[in-house]
Amino acid sequence: MNGERSLPLHVQKAVVGRALVYQVLDLHQVPLEDAGYGLLWTAVRDRLQTSTAVQLAFDPPGSLGSYLNQLGADLRGALSFFCRDAERACAALLDDIARVLAEAGRAHDELLGTVFTDALEAAADVYYRHGLHDSQDMVKLVSTSFGHLHGSVQSELPIQLAATTYLQDLPEGPSANVDVVINPDLLDELTVFSLPYVMLHECICHVLQGPWQAERVQADAASRFAEGWMDVVAYVVHQAMDNPRRAETAGPGLLDTLRTAARQEAAEKVHRARYAQTRDRAWAQRAMGARAAWSIVALMGRVPEGGSDPSAFVELSVKLNTSSFTNEQRDLFVTGVHKATLQGQADPCLEQQVRTYLKAHDLEYLVHNILRLFT
Repeated sequence: MNGERSLPLHVQKAVVGRALVYQVLDLHQVPLEDAGYGLLWTAVRDRLQTSTAVQLAFDPPGSLGSYLNQLGADLRGALSFFCRDAERACAALLDDIARVLAEAGRAHDELLGTVFTDALEAAADVYYRHGLHDSQDMVKLVSTSFGHLHGSVQSELPIQLAATTYLQDLPEGPSANVDVVINPDLLDELTVFSLPYVMLHECICHVLQGPWQAERVQADAASRFAEGWMDVVAYVVHQAMDNPRRAETAGPGLLDTLRTAARQEAAEKVHRARYAQTRDRAWAQRAMGARAAWSIVALMGRVPEGGSDPSAFVELSVKLNTSSFTNEQRDLFVTGVHKATLQGQADPCLEQQVRTYLKAHDLEYLVHNILRLFT
């Protein structure tokens, strides 16, 4: 990556502390509730909220590592046990919190920065696997900046974070900056667990948008292709990942949810929220793109040339996203697919075009024919 702007240290402490402890709390919630000690679990979460709020409000001195160790001790000291059974039941939770915070405190990497770096490298790998090898070079010119505010984040998503990509092509090649704004006061589990999907969306949909050999044009915020269709790609890729962090990356990370399903469940909620009806008509554009994409996923999974693996859909999508087709042509392609699948089943002409594409992988032939037949 080209560089990054980080959060102030006192905000980093609160964000990292909450994010890490939320993961451990999620892992232990069901066993403690089942054993009848759900109130103790709630007491730890409440103490986490209070401790990190104090960090935000008063900015006490000290390093991130020292704060995380202090936070672990603070959470352990928050509980008063009424019997030995309760103490034993909570021991694993408190020990895991202490271990995770201690490991993070010893980390040399800037943990928030690695959140984006890991997502960017995972996205570049997706493009690389489908023959777009220049994606590995593009990541070197991408930068990210983290900011914070203490009011509500303006977003259509039900999370306390907003991420926006700005294309900033340089003489040496295509580049982008991803601006991430967090509300640390209201940072919750849904925001933390959906981080990998949200970051993948920015990288897969926008950072790696093409064409890479010419000046790129920023897609509209209501683009049927960029914000609807390509978001399905990001979601499909995310849900297929065992862990979004790269295997060769050592040490703790904010994306390493201890329960993989927690990350997947959060991604599903946020993914669906992108297409929920709002006062802004842009939701319908995103919804049209998503419905068209899911229709193609289903069609490719049904025809003999396809298969249950969505890799053919992902390949088609990333190649279209990096092609010489304009943003308007990509949106019209989505409109055509949506029109051809509006009645609940694919138009026979669309099915024939898709089957031909799966045999020959001729993207230009497919796009031009969809535009000719259905727009």
